Amino acid sequence: MPDLDIESTGQGLLALKSLLETRPEAAELLRAMHLGPDLLLPAVLGLFLFLLMRQAAPGATLYGRPAERLLPALTALPAAYVAVDYAENILSLMLFPPAMPASGTADLLAEAISWLTRLKFAALVISGILILRLTFGPKPENEP
Repeated sequence: MPDLDIESTGQGLLALKSLLETRPEAAELLRAMHLGPDLLLPAVLGLFLFLLMRQAAPGATLYGRPAERLLPALTALPAAYVAVDYAENILSLMLFPPAMPASGTADLLAEAISWLTRLKFAALVISGILILRLTFGPKPENEP
């Protein structure tokens, strides 16, 4: 399918659904991905981001505040990434073959997946930026 221009929009996902209905081997490969590596990868990546955030926070400041006091809010981003990624995977299993949702349901699923994809990558990128900021950002000066 490299010659196809499939975007992560509702229409693009519906086009992918139509294509997968004509290519059962590709649909089975996508399903195997969601039921195989995609069961483990989000949790591992989320845990990695969580641990990096916990490691980088002590001694760092964020907007003039000690990052350790903000740690519960900071670690919510990796947790949100994991939750949204799993929700996206579940909805994908409900949309793509062998599942055969009704037309209206397929439209809703495709739009929901599109938004979940955006949220997932936003949480991932913001987590990465915060980890970089905590690691390489200004450190408070030690007072005598």
